[in-house]
Amino acid sequence: MTSSTNELVSLTNLDKAILFIQKASAAQLTEIIHQAEAVRVYAAQTKKGMALSNQATEIKFRAERKLSKWLDSQPKHKGGKPVVGQSPVTSTLKNLGFSKEQAYKLRKISSLSEPDFEKEIEQSKNNKTELTRSEVLRRIKESDKTKRRLDEKCNSIVDIDIRIGDFKKVLADVKNIDSIITDPPYPKEFIQCYSDLSKYASEHLKEKGFLAAYSGQYNLPEVINRLSEHLTYVWTFCLYHVGKKQLVNGVNIMCGWKPVLIFSKGCKKMRFSAYDVLISEAREKESHRWQQSASGVKGLIEILSKPNDVIVDPFAGSGTFLKVANDMGRKAIGAEING
Repeated sequence: MTSSTNELVSLTNLDKAILFIQKASAAQLTEIIHQAEAVRVYAAQTKKGMALSNQATEIKFRAERKLSKWLDSQPKHKGGKPVVGQSPVTSTLKNLGFSKEQAYKLRKISSLSEPDFEKEIEQSKNNKTELTRSEVLRRIKESDKTKRRLDEKCNSIVDIDIRIGDFKKVLADVKNIDSIITDPPYPKEFIQCYSDLSKYASEHLKEKGFLAAYSGQYNLPEVINRLSEHLTYVWTFCLYHVGKKQLVNGVNIMCGWKPVLIFSKGCKKMRFSAYDVLISEAREKESHRWQQSASGVKGLIEILSKPNDVIVDPFAGSGTFLKVANDMGRKAIGAEING
């Protein structure tokens, strides 16, 4: 192993490591991958800290991506016949020492676009979470599944407008909204979503428009405070889950219902007498891990809107709310950040 390679896998300088990878040969990239994995294992076993482990993993991923691109750039042969003027490609992931499973995972990481890959690296640094292949592959799978579902819905239902990206940007042009009905993520790390939602609703709803936001119970006081920053609190509806209940480990409570918070730009009174208990017949999670059932949202749409009204869902997920709104004769517009 060269002194340059030794300097790289010592992981003392990430920038130098990245520069070295850009000019490394296939053999050097292979060695870098194995050495970086050894450092990652060492860091985990000796409890040297997440920073060292993540740096080793990042170097490994970058070397894998470069190796994959190098292999893809080599001349290929069809039908086993030589290509005139070109040498046969002898380097494959298999004869470089990678098992079939390792090769599959390497190719999967390498299939990420440059922006998506850098986003994964940056996310682990910002959140100070462990950078692992399994977590990256899980997020890739979830993103692919969400995009596939959204593509299917967009292709089959032309009246639904689902935009990929941060709702504050991709829905900035949507004005005079009749109702916003949405299900933001509940974990504490996403609590800022409710402040952003409050501000957006105050600027984009009609004067008598309503916002209905699903919420978990755990952070409910703060959720209400954040939504109240720019809107008027109206009521809390109960979304009752028929069937299986959920255990909230933090408080050891079996939860069978979900709060749906109703806010407005000042209007406190509904168009007609509305019953504040909604029934969710089933918990549908096959398209998105935070997906809500179609049956639960129908009542909200009936209460908060009329046919031909504009319904917006800034956290569209699998598009369930938008599909129901469209089926009920409303114009449905939404955003989903995991495109």
